[in-house]
Amino acid sequence: MSLTRIGSVMNSKNFVGSERRGFALLTVIIMTLGMAALAASAVYLAGNAGLLTTSTDREREFKYGAEAAMAMGKSRLNVDPLALPDTGYVTLMSNQQVMGADGQYLPGVNVNLYVGPTGSTSGQFGRFASVVAEARDATGARFVRRLELTQESFAKFAYWSDKETNNGSTIWFANNDNLWGPVWSNDVISIASSGAKFHGDVGTAKTITGKSYGTFDKGYTENQPAITLPTNTVLSKLAGYATAGFTNFVAPSNGDASTVRLRLEFVAIDLGTGTTDSTGVDEGFVKIYQANAGEEPWTRGDWNGNKATTKTCGAAYKVTVGGPLKFFPASVHGQAWMKTLLIAGGMTSTQATTVGNYSLDQIMSQATSRCYLGGDPMLVAEERNSAAFTVAQKQIGGDTSTFTPTGVHGKWLAYPGAIDPRLAARRPADAAYLFPIYRGLNPGTKGVIAVTGTVGISGVLRGKVTVYATGTVVILDDQRYATDPSLGTCADMLGIIAANNITIADNALNDPVPVSGGYRNEATTQDLFIHGVLMAINTSFGVENYSSGPNNATGCQGTNNGRGCLFLNGGLIQESRGAVGLTSGEGYIKRYSYDHCAVSNPPPYFPTTGRYLENRYYEIDPVRYNISALFAGLTPN
Repeated sequence: MSLTRIGSVMNSKNFVGSERRGFALLTVIIMTLGMAALAASAVYLAGNAGLLTTSTDREREFKYGAEAAMAMGKSRLNVDPLALPDTGYVTLMSNQQVMGADGQYLPGVNVNLYVGPTGSTSGQFGRFASVVAEARDATGARFVRRLELTQESFAKFAYWSDKETNNGSTIWFANNDNLWGPVWSNDVISIASSGAKFHGDVGTAKTITGKSYGTFDKGYTENQPAITLPTNTVLSKLAGYATAGFTNFVAPSNGDASTVRLRLEFVAIDLGTGTTDSTGVDEGFVKIYQANAGEEPWTRGDWNGNKATTKTCGAAYKVTVGGPLKFFPASVHGQAWMKTLLIAGGMTSTQATTVGNYSLDQIMSQATSRCYLGGDPMLVAEERNSAAFTVAQKQIGGDTSTFTPTGVHGKWLAYPGAIDPRLAARRPADAAYLFPIYRGLNPGTKGVIAVTGTVGISGVLRGKVTVYATGTVVILDDQRYATDPSLGTCADMLGIIAANNITIADNALNDPVPVSGGYRNEATTQDLFIHGVLMAINTSFGVENYSSGPNNATGCQGTNNGRGCLFLNGGLIQESRGAVGLTSGEGYIKRYSYDHCAVSNPPPYFPTTGRYLENRYYEIDPVRYNISALFAGLTPN
């Protein structure tokens, strides 16, 4: 081998070795840079995680401080009702520290706390207040939150009492009573060994006796702060609300149920607005009848010794062959003109004479016998029995069209507002005497009917109304909703507030009438139906003469008793418990159910307990936050 070739080989080896050393260096540099980048990323991520943790902790402290302040604001309103202003807002806390549950102040966090009324301040649809808390630090960073509170309505209670006694005697829940909805008493709640079941919350300002005999689906609380009934001073505002809608009336009496001469009759009328019934929003009305002095029995549809009266009770007959039935009070059965009408309806002269000679007992034994409240169109022959009417006007049988604005015994009050043309077309006889409940037909109405004195009530309600009387409210006949409350649509809502008592009348419509050795119910149904939330401030809800009368004349869902079932759907609030019947059968058997609509849709201006409950939370944008502008926007003019 020559030297030249050897050198060539050596040079080749040196070249290859030089290339490998350069690649390794590049690899080391790349790896070093990668590790440096990873290290930098780790440092960055660690730092960012620390910042996020610090920020999250700070946000948590802000949120905790705001919520603690709102809780203190709610507590303040429940303890001190005067803390809430009538308008605007007030500052309860200004730049104050908040102490945590560990007894330490939140570091660097101060709070401002404001309260004020929000929503409609009139109370027509409930009373609302807002508590606004602003948590902030020295840098200006802040967290703002609003808690909307609603004042608890008495309408939420299925049962409420101040005293669980009647004439000094303790009233017991017994015989497997079932109560649906919230129950409250300021007194001792007593449960007998025969048991009772409570399906809603139960609370008392005292204690519960016989707890082991009760079943509490949602538990119970004892020794709570008492809840006070509203005073007449507070309720006096309702008269002003009623005046705006032409529904503020002065009754001619202010005594107990036997003195009533003013009565309200709710009417639901199909105005042909696309519905096939009378449940449209504008189809609710109320009529007001005022009887003359000394006409209390007439107003009440009362009875005489035979538990019927010749003026308001009678029977229906045909006055044209094949025609509809017409009603005649017992007082005109012996009239010659009635005999003529009966013959025209298909009776022989002998038959018509026999009917004219009927005794009251015989009249009330007929299949078409009925009793009505004073002023009803069916009583036309009695109401027009004077020289003020022509023969043609008074010698007729009654039906729904024979309306008498002013009669012998009393008058219907005229509505002073504009009359809707549809109403005039549908009800030409009494359109001028129907007070609209719907604001579209009665722009000033606020859903309140106020009566100074004692008033009777009955009918079918379409709409939402609160009736307030400074005397007693007398249930004269069924008081129902146009829409069945069991459907849960909350279309109708009635509140009845009596400064004295709410009493079911012992009259010929509510009681079975003794006839021919037995009994007949002379109303639409044998039972009594009441839809609404009832509040008796002084003293109770009860039944007139509950301990008298028959004890086995009517059945209540298979059980014989005196007056049938009392179906109350709504709520009952009373100063002390009243009686509706006896275990021996006299009076009514209770069948009470709870209307859940009263919680979310209480009757207009229905009184509140003064306690504030949490409604909704809102987070406020801190950038555009301004406390004055916020409350101005939350309270409509």
